[in-house]
Amino acid sequence: MGFKDDCAKAVRDIVRTDFSTRFARVVPTTDDVAQKDGAVYVSDAVYLYADMADSTGMASHFTAQDAAKIIRAYLHAVSRVLRDRGGEIRSFDGDRVMAIFIGDDAADKAVDAALRINWAVLKVVHDELLTYHDAYRDKWVQDDWKVRHRTGIDIGTALIVRAGVRGNSDLVSIGRSPNIAAKLSDYKGGGATIITEDVYEKLKYSNCYSKNADSTSDDTVPMWSNAQWKDVSGSFENIRTSTWYRPYS
Repeated sequence: MGFKDDCAKAVRDIVRTDFSTRFARVVPTTDDVAQKDGAVYVSDAVYLYADMADSTGMASHFTAQDAAKIIRAYLHAVSRVLRDRGGEIRSFDGDRVMAIFIGDDAADKAVDAALRINWAVLKVVHDELLTYHDAYRDKWVQDDWKVRHRTGIDIGTALIVRAGVRGNSDLVSIGRSPNIAAKLSDYKGGGATIITEDVYEKLKYSNCYSKNADSTSDDTVPMWSNAQWKDVSGSFENIRTSTWYRPYS
C-alpha cells in the first residue's frame, strides 16, 4: 500500500476503535495510556500554563544562541518551581510549559506555584541574566527589556489520550480546563497570574489575602483583582488577575 492508503487505514482504525476509559486519581504518564485505545479522565484537575511573554520579539533583540539561553533559563526556573510545588509537568511548547495538579488542594498548590514562579522570574532569572548575560544586560539598559511571563490556571474534568505515531507520541489533554488555562497564559490584561473564578472559589484564605509588605499594619489585603468577565481569545471568562509573588526563603 502507498502512503495515502496506509494513512487512511490508520485514521479509519482510530475512528472505529472505542476508547478503553478509566478515571485516575493521579496524573498519568505516557506509559500509563495505551497508544491504541487508552483514555484517562481526571476530575477536578487544575491545569497551569506558564508562558514567557514576547519570546517572538527576542528574535529581533538577540542572536539565536543568546535567546536560547534566556528561554532555557526561564523554563528551568519555572520547571523547578512546578516540580517543587507538586505539579506534574506534561508538556513543553516552545517557551511554554504545562503542569497538572490533582487532589483536594490542587487549586491551592497550583496558585502557590504560580505566585512562586512570578517571584522566580522577577528575582532569580532576571537578576542572574542581568549579572551574567552580557547581551541581556545591554538590552535591559538600553530599552528596559526584561524577561516577563504570564501564568494561566483553570480547573475541571479533562480527558487525557495518547496521540501521534508509535515511537513519536505524547499525551494530549482534551477539555475546557486545559484549553482555558492555555488561553489565560496569553491574556495581556492585569498581572502575571490569571485564574478563573472557579479556581478562586477553591482557594484558602492565605492564597486570597496577604499582608502588604509596604504596610506597618497587620491587616491583610486582597491579592487578586475583582472578578470580571473578559474576552480571552474569543471566549468570555470570569477571571481574576494578580501581580503578587511569593518568595522562597
